[in-house]
Amino acid sequence: MAVKQSSLMREKQKTRYLVINADDLGKNPSVNAAIEKAHRAGILNSASIMAGGEAFDGAVELVRRLPGLSVGLHATFCDGRSVLPHSEIPGLADESGFFEKSPAKAGLKYWTQRKRKGEKGKGKEKDLTGQLEAEVEAQFDRLQAAGIRPSHVDSHHHLHVHPVLFKILCKAARKRGVRWMRMPPGPFDGFFAWASRPEWAAFKTLEFFNARAALAMGFHMANTYGLSHTGRVCEDCLMGLLPRLRGPVAEVFLHPDLSTPGGARELDAVLSGKVKGLADSCGIALAGFKDVPDVL
Repeated sequence: MAVKQSSLMREKQKTRYLVINADDLGKNPSVNAAIEKAHRAGILNSASIMAGGEAFDGAVELVRRLPGLSVGLHATFCDGRSVLPHSEIPGLADESGFFEKSPAKAGLKYWTQRKRKGEKGKGKEKDLTGQLEAEVEAQFDRLQAAGIRPSHVDSHHHLHVHPVLFKILCKAARKRGVRWMRMPPGPFDGFFAWASRPEWAAFKTLEFFNARAALAMGFHMANTYGLSHTGRVCEDCLMGLLPRLRGPVAEVFLHPDLSTPGGARELDAVLSGKVKGLADSCGIALAGFKDVPDVL
């Protein structure tokens, strides 16, 4: 029996896993519909949900219909709506509950104003870091209340790698048993993994510091692909990428959406039988984050 178990362990270690993950679950009904179709008829096995998304309730119903779908938190700190009301996080969200739309402006504010106190009598006078902590907890709490135990964490526009936000998110995620944390830049191999050299270099610099902290806290990280192809992942992209995947676990993130040309193109890519056939021939196991064994 011990020999058989040892053999099985070696086989698991040899397997390469590919997670095709859809971001923005819960953003709107057309995104939800595209993700459901991509999972039922295609190779998509993972999605990241926006706790403050306008179609969050519909996304929860979708998750209940699709027990095989891995679900993570798509933490949102810009270009979206908060879970907490403005009165509790006055430094983060406007009176309508929306964050700063621009990721760059939001990131700059979170750094330069991180110790700034809330207005007197508002937000319990927490500084901006305290407000971010409260909003992160609220986003996780909303998933928990809906019966969703996240398998992974990433964020809208990758803002979770921000020096202030990353520590907050890791602490909250570890407390809730999350296993996987996204590092967006991926390998620099000149194909698919990077956008512009400056953008890739900026994300890679942040990864240098963040990855060590994440590993120390027990998180797993896949080799991630998609930074340069947001809204442009197509069948040819995936066919070219699969033979070049690195490491035991890789993630391709995309944004299927029935209402946009780019989102429809990405949906077609994950519905492709050619892509699935190539993954099989390359010995790649298509999986969600919850399905990847701990032995890796």
